[in-house]
Amino acid sequence: MLNRIDVLRELEAERVRASEAHEHFAFMLVRVQRHREEHQLFGDFLSASARTRVRAALRPQDRILPVGDNVFALLLPNLRDSGHALLAANRLVRAFREPLLVGDRLQQAVPTIGIAMFPEHGDQSEALCRAAESAFAQALNSRDRYQLFQPESARTEPPYIDLREAIINNRLEVFLQPLWEVATGKVVGAESLARWHSDVHGAISPTDFVLLAEQTGLIESLTRWSVNTTMRYCAAARAAGHRLRFSINLSPRVFHEPGLVEQFQNALAIWEVPATDVVLEVTESAVMEDPSLSAIVLGQLRDHGFGISIDDFGIGYSSFAYLKRFPATELKIDQEFVHDIGIHARSARLVHSMIDLAHHLGLTAVAEGVEDDVTLARLRDMGCDVAQGFLFGRPQPAAKFIASLSA
Repeated sequence: MLNRIDVLRELEAERVRASEAHEHFAFMLVRVQRHREEHQLFGDFLSASARTRVRAALRPQDRILPVGDNVFALLLPNLRDSGHALLAANRLVRAFREPLLVGDRLQQAVPTIGIAMFPEHGDQSEALCRAAESAFAQALNSRDRYQLFQPESARTEPPYIDLREAIINNRLEVFLQPLWEVATGKVVGAESLARWHSDVHGAISPTDFVLLAEQTGLIESLTRWSVNTTMRYCAAARAAGHRLRFSINLSPRVFHEPGLVEQFQNALAIWEVPATDVVLEVTESAVMEDPSLSAIVLGQLRDHGFGISIDDFGIGYSSFAYLKRFPATELKIDQEFVHDIGIHARSARLVHSMIDLAHHLGLTAVAEGVEDDVTLARLRDMGCDVAQGFLFGRPQPAAKFIASLSA
């Protein structure tokens, strides 16, 4: 697979050739997306089959550059105009209407295509690459699954290639936010939060890059990075004499990945961290995308000793059937209910009921969004177990957080 520098080198060579010949060419970013239920099955075979299908839909002079998991950069030289590029994209989409033969089975797949034209969308390689990535982000939500770069509607999501390389080259960072035991006022854990400061884009919202990872299949790599890095800091805290529980946010999009539970166990073994020191957080609305699979995977993780936290409780399904089905060990009550319990009796009664519900089910009750002493006092009166919020500290770099424990 090629990295960004390799792609830019190939793109620059084509740009120079096209400039000298006074020609137009298209640069495309293509990802072949498996259906969700087939996600991560037969990955290497699918990549080979997808490339064969892409090759068959292109002209002999068109070039394919592999840049990621079923992601290809395409160079289509000597095109008359953008209309011809759109025709080529449409031909690619139609080529995938028939299922791919992957191993001994048929598998449906759908391409997503971002298109940039030289010189219309940039007369430099970097600008063209950015334009194709922006168009790719737009295409993710397009009915046609392909999109020509539109400068006036260019979105600000981080480009796929940048995110992929940030994960591979460990350019993301773990921040930790403390979890406080309400009864004692002691730090008993921390939530791990991924942060990314790009040299090009600056600080990027986790909401944006996690969404991009979920949409483009990078979520598996991002999760592996998050789990291993968090456990490394968990081990560092233990070595410093602090036994804390570290919470890791988990996207249900990774539940389809073969060997997921084994990956988590291997990370525990590498860093010599007991599973009981790790809590995996999932939102109730997200796991309902595939409740059967979620229940199976979470059950396996729970059987191996991991804690399971239902995050943002109260704003999703919040049904008794849901609580019965999933092997949770704690409920995190959403800050939407917590932040005004000191002034609104109805909010206070709701939070109190959620805490009682958690305790009746043998679960730890965690309140999010605690920002003042009045709220903390009310939670203490209600018997809440753990609290999290700016009152106790904002997220900070993991190394700084661990150092502060001994201060």
